[in-house]
Amino acid sequence: MTPENVGHNKAKDALIKKLAHDFLNPTLLDEALHHSSMAGRSNERLEFLGDRVLGLVISEALMTKYPEADEGELAKRLGVLVSRHSCSEIAQQYNMAAPLIRDEHNENIMLSDNVMANLCEAIIAALYLDGGLEVASAFILKAWTPMLDDMTNVPANPKSDLQEYASREGLGTPRYQLIDKTGPDHAPIIAVEVSLDNGLRLSAKAGSKKKAEIEAARSLLEKLLTGIVETS
Repeated sequence: MTPENVGHNKAKDALIKKLAHDFLNPTLLDEALHHSSMAGRSNERLEFLGDRVLGLVISEALMTKYPEADEGELAKRLGVLVSRHSCSEIAQQYNMAAPLIRDEHNENIMLSDNVMANLCEAIIAALYLDGGLEVASAFILKAWTPMLDDMTNVPANPKSDLQEYASREGLGTPRYQLIDKTGPDHAPIIAVEVSLDNGLRLSAKAGSKKKAEIEAARSLLEKLLTGIVETS
């Protein structure tokens, strides 16, 4: 066994201990740990499932925690809790990237929020398929409870808030334009520009178009509120 394999196995064993679940089918965890750069095998299908499992568990937790909240409030809270950033934070807390299997010729793959979030969701799916909803839910609630407890106020929706502000101030409807896309398909860097009718504009970069739009809207709104803006 090579030193690399020894290190991988130690990191995987440490992760299993943190997950508090002994896999009956270890190949599920192995699949979850295969980055999409690996030809013929990746965690993308598990990521797809894990995203849905996470959404279900967090949705139920929110309905229990906020029995008087309407659909709009619940949706805003859910959006933050299952965001790329939140999933990435959990992945980092559990050191999920340590045993990640990547293309040996591409060891410098950027561990962006998007990559880390996909890994987290793939592992959630592996827990679900191996132990059922009870096992997956136990992990999710343990990992996400601090975020749930810290969320005292209803999260803002930057795109909606910018649109409301622009409408109120007669600045037209915000327009979002994709201006650049770099990086590999498994870890893209998307640049989006948001602009208003009077020439106010600002761009932002993120791992997805949706996240870049949100970041651009948040930044432009902050500049509008502080009076620091760029015009064309």
